[in-house]
Amino acid sequence: MINYIIHVSLTDAQPETIVRLSFELSKYNIAAGVKADDGRGYHLPPGTFMYYGNETINEVRDAVHRLAETIKPGASVVVTEAASLSWSGLQEVPAA
Repeated sequence: MINYIIHVSLTDAQPETIVRLSFELSKYNIAAGVKADDGRGYHLPPGTFMYYGNETINEVRDAVHRLAETIKPGASVVVTEAASLSWSGLQEVPAA
């Protein structure tokens, strides 16, 4: 399985559009957050997502782009393969 970091840019998108994108992507196990080794979760910056799967990088890119285009035409998508991930300053997801 491969870890991917996905960034979607929607020109002039309102915050609710990014929330809708996040909701739709979550249906495919594409998360708007990341989990630390200690189990705590953190929100990724708006438009940034994580996915862990077997698909190729191009399959992930194309699928996300198709979905994003249904929400707001003119989407730009960048996908990178992530061997490791480090962050600073991300907002922690409150414990449930």
